[in-house]
Amino acid sequence: MANISSDVDYLRQQYNRGKQQHDRLVIEYNNKSFQDGDELKKSDTQTEPKVQINIDNDLNKPHLTLIMADPDAPQRGNERGGPWLHWIQAGFQGNQVTSGKTLADYQGPAPPSGTGPHQYIFLVYKSATNDFSKHGQSITVSDSGKRKQFHLKTFETDHQLELVATTSYTVIG
Repeated sequence: MANISSDVDYLRQQYNRGKQQHDRLVIEYNNKSFQDGDELKKSDTQTEPKVQINIDNDLNKPHLTLIMADPDAPQRGNERGGPWLHWIQAGFQGNQVTSGKTLADYQGPAPPSGTGPHQYIFLVYKSATNDFSKHGQSITVSDSGKRKQFHLKTFETDHQLELVATTSYTVIG
């Protein structure tokens, strides 16, 4: 068994903590939304989705951050590359996701053939600040070194993020 990042377990714990509020987070690809846990086709998830966040504005923590990650890299049961970061939009308010700062460009799911199910988890956080200067420059699609083994807990702590809701879908590799 390969060494599995503790962040894989942490990502799954955060998903489980937030999924009771999955109705607060609606993700649409090609004008079709999915239910938490649905299986989607890889071809239907390659363009940046439309995101709707259904929460009341918190005057003390008005800034939102959206993260998408795959804990199953390179495959479930052998997650030595996980979590794999797919997207970060940060510091936006309300449903104005694209008005925030892109910290990691959207990278559509690409599970290798024969690797089985990959879960793609979306997490929404709120925070009092939209200062993401600790993060540095945006992570490009081709920068696999910064996407592999994403340290979610460190990112949450560094940016004082409070989990609001999660949802996920599965793509079969």
